Amino acid sequence: MKLTQDDIGINGISRSMVSLVEIAKTDITVSKLKIIANNLGLKVQDLFDFE
Repeated sequence: MKLTQDDIGINGISRSMVSLVEIAKTDITVSKLKIIANNLGLKVQDLFDFE
């Protein structure tokens, strides 16, 4: 699945925020993680499942 920062950032989080998180230039709140997870159709815990 190929997504852009705009795809991830729809509905409540800006593309620039996604970019900053991606390159570890800012911290992210749990509420923003929830928005990203929802935009991807995932649960927040799925973002941390590295198995």
